[in-house]
Amino acid sequence: MTITELHILNHADYDGEFREDEKTPGLSRFYCAIESVRAKDPQHCLLLDAGDNINRILWHGKQVFDGLALIGTDAMTLGNHEFDRGKEQLEENIAHINQTFPILCSNIVDKMTGDFIKGTRPYVVIEKAGIKYGIVGCTTEYTPYMVTASAFAPFKAISEVEALRKYIPMARAEGAEVIIGLCHFPFYFDEESESGELIEVIDQIIDLKPDVMIGGHIPGDYARLYRGVAVTKGGFSGKSLPHIILQFDEQSRKVVGARCEIIDVLHDHFDHDERIDAFVAEIVKPYQYYFDEVIGYNERTMKMRLSCESEMGDFLCDAVMDRMKSDIVYFNATSCGRQFPEGEITRYSLISVMGFNDPLMKTMMTGRQIWQLFELVHEPERYGNNGNIIFAGLNVKMDHTRPAGHKVVFIHDRNGNDLDPNRLYTVITSEYMASGGNDTSKLTRQLNYENTGVLIHDALVEFISQQKTIRAPQLGRYIFVGQPENDNSPW
Repeated sequence: MTITELHILNHADYDGEFREDEKTPGLSRFYCAIESVRAKDPQHCLLLDAGDNINRILWHGKQVFDGLALIGTDAMTLGNHEFDRGKEQLEENIAHINQTFPILCSNIVDKMTGDFIKGTRPYVVIEKAGIKYGIVGCTTEYTPYMVTASAFAPFKAISEVEALRKYIPMARAEGAEVIIGLCHFPFYFDEESESGELIEVIDQIIDLKPDVMIGGHIPGDYARLYRGVAVTKGGFSGKSLPHIILQFDEQSRKVVGARCEIIDVLHDHFDHDERIDAFVAEIVKPYQYYFDEVIGYNERTMKMRLSCESEMGDFLCDAVMDRMKSDIVYFNATSCGRQFPEGEITRYSLISVMGFNDPLMKTMMTGRQIWQLFELVHEPERYGNNGNIIFAGLNVKMDHTRPAGHKVVFIHDRNGNDLDPNRLYTVITSEYMASGGNDTSKLTRQLNYENTGVLIHDALVEFISQQKTIRAPQLGRYIFVGQPENDNSPW
């Protein structure tokens, strides 16, 4: 038996975080972390990307792919956020880079033709040092509910399990000896157990004997063997680098052992690379004012919670409501970052607080429809996939000991009065939520929306600039009895 060690470096959700700061290592240090493994045996090392790269405010396309090419990416699968800006830009981005490294997606197709997205392929077989790696790319089936409806309208998500069951055997037929599922799927775990989309998929294809399954989509680092498969997830903004080490038997041509680890890029010592530094400086230069212009000061750090009320969520909604003068404001909590740090506020720091800069949309909702919104959000399956909403202009009590559809105890307006089920209220939300984001189209398709022409970030910048110093609001607008079922919120 002759054993060769193979190294599968992987990450997901890079998000175009090129610059180094106290929260992010930056592309240059991330590259040096990659090289700390790859340089030792480049012929037996792959760098794989599990998607969600182009959803940032400043860089959301060709420059991001150029950065991924620069660090030596071998293959990438599409994440849900690659669809954020619609078909034309997605195809342009793919065409820009797919001669440098392959873009994979086996389970999202053109709705009209059934063809794969232009420029993508369902799988690829890569040969290095005489060993063939079959890599099948998949994107979460939940993508249609996490992208503005108009942007995803040309596409259709099909069964990820069926796609893997089709293309793993095809990759093997082309000689693939190591099978890798590169999947932009979420999953959840604690010290003793695993659950969620990627785990459910592995359970359904375990008879195909994949060697590696790579996930993404939500924060949290994971590197373990599950049912004999090397499974990893990590890398948000390059903060970590999952590393899978496979023992490959040169005689039987099979993987005979595996182990996994997480490299802590943010906190470990990795140097800079001059070539990568020059690339980052060039693309940052046009946006320097985003980083330098101070628009206000935050009195103390506000935390964000994706499952329940938080100071940061309340503040963001209050700020938008002040600018838009509406009765109610609401957003999905998952568009927000983890915290709003104390200190000077720049335009760029707002990006890490509110990650998307949608147009603000205006509609009229009855009190009955607002009640329906809160019941929809808290249905366990929907809640498990999306977390909560944040809002202003209301006081709400939810009883999570009650069954789905009957959890709302009361909803009061800002004056403490019961919401009138028949009265119309002015409501502001994001374009994403107006389009039925977070699987709320059952409600939003009943409504008519007007684009206000105001972007979320512009409303926040105006409010903060006027206030100069901002303060955390007092909690208490969102009361829970018991705990929500199926709460997968990472923070």
